[in-house]
Amino acid sequence: MVDQFSSRAVEYNLQAEQATQQALLLNVVRASLRRPMQFTSVQAITGTASASGSINAGTTYQNQIPVVSQVANTVIGRILSGTGNATASLSGGPTFTVPVLDTQEFYQGILTPLSTQEIDYYTQQGFPRELLYDLFIQQVELVATDSPTCERFTFINSVQNELQFKQFQAFADYLLASGLTTERISDSTPYGPVITASHQPMNARDSAAMVDAMTKASTAGLDVQTDPKGYRLSKKGIKFRTCFALAGHQRPSWLGKVPDEIFCGHLRASRPAPARPVEARAARPATTAPACTPAQRGDESTAGSPGIKLSEALLTRLQDLHAEARYPEENFPVERFRNRHVTFRFQTRSVEGILYYLGEIVRQQLYPESGTARMIQFKNPFYLGSFPASECDSRANGGLREEKDDLLRLARRDTDPRKYSCENLFVLDPEVAPGAHLTVWYDGKLYAVPVDKARAGRTLQVLELVKQLLALHTSAKNLPQTTVISVIGGGAQ
Repeated sequence: MVDQFSSRAVEYNLQAEQATQQALLLNVVRASLRRPMQFTSVQAITGTASASGSINAGTTYQNQIPVVSQVANTVIGRILSGTGNATASLSGGPTFTVPVLDTQEFYQGILTPLSTQEIDYYTQQGFPRELLYDLFIQQVELVATDSPTCERFTFINSVQNELQFKQFQAFADYLLASGLTTERISDSTPYGPVITASHQPMNARDSAAMVDAMTKASTAGLDVQTDPKGYRLSKKGIKFRTCFALAGHQRPSWLGKVPDEIFCGHLRASRPAPARPVEARAARPATTAPACTPAQRGDESTAGSPGIKLSEALLTRLQDLHAEARYPEENFPVERFRNRHVTFRFQTRSVEGILYYLGEIVRQQLYPESGTARMIQFKNPFYLGSFPASECDSRANGGLREEKDDLLRLARRDTDPRKYSCENLFVLDPEVAPGAHLTVWYDGKLYAVPVDKARAGRTLQVLELVKQLLALHTSAKNLPQTTVISVIGGGAQ
């Protein structure tokens, strides 16, 4: 009995699953109530089992045959008696450790914004891109490169402000419909001085020393590359960047005339332009307003790129949102960005920021400050060149999964016959339905993930993403810094 531990080991696994997911869900509920979060983790589980038993038995036997005593007429009967007992016991139970995660190193980890490498990993794994961008991206800063005043606008991914969230969704839809994704590229950085090549023949000793030096350099991650003056060591590395994917090598015409470097697989090393002789010419009056300089943009990596154009379909969709705006100053200035080229860069969230973002999503559903409950939905899948003409509206579809077919072709304004779905990003119910997989009790109320898949949407998948990111960010050697991802210009981060 003691050796049969498989069922207990599987039960430990199921209990650890519940403990981890409930701890995450508990912090999301705390964030929805805007209360401080508390982190714990089940680190070690040790199972024990023991069995014992004993048997005690005893008998007393007496046998007498009735006779007629010669002395007295007495009848003596046969007597038989016996005693016995047995005992057995089985005990077992786990011993587990649940530390409180409140160290400086832990908070440095969860406050560190996500990197491009993490976005690239989950993108390449096939997760819905808008789901990832809604979770990972905090805001997008837009800069008009051909504007003399260097016109700027920031799309803020905040569910607290419905207009800001819808404007962010519209711009994200445009980027994803244009093929925005990530890629991994090899990189090399020059290391050390140039090694002058010797034209004299080397003896066996010098050749052996050269081979040994090259072997050590390769072991240290260095590579030997040719140089006009000889040889030079370079440090090999991997970088990740955002880029636009091409379907069938067809360039997206709606982006305007853009350099090849912004497309995936077309990154080229920047080389200085050849010097040209300076000719003395008479000064001419400027016929057009000068564009904003790289210093005004505040991003040197986009200095060589004119940026992309904003399609008329995107501008129309943004303009339609202004009719329901309560504060006109929050509207995207459509006319000031019409026919302009723009560059943009992302600012990512930290793991703690993602948890607070999920808490605000739950708050909009259960405790809306505006008085009208709504669920946050995202669109999936995306097709290159097909742009959704409207937003997902949970109030209209009852907070359930909905199929829509209002796709517009960015190359022309014809309707695309394909469809996409609106799915809930994260949902919690205040009432527990029979068969609920995950529930948590907090502050006298019970919260549960919906049983209905059409209503639950990607709730459990989002919890899995957060669990993985929390494990990856439980420690950090450096202090938290805001991560800015330059998208246009071929730069890699």
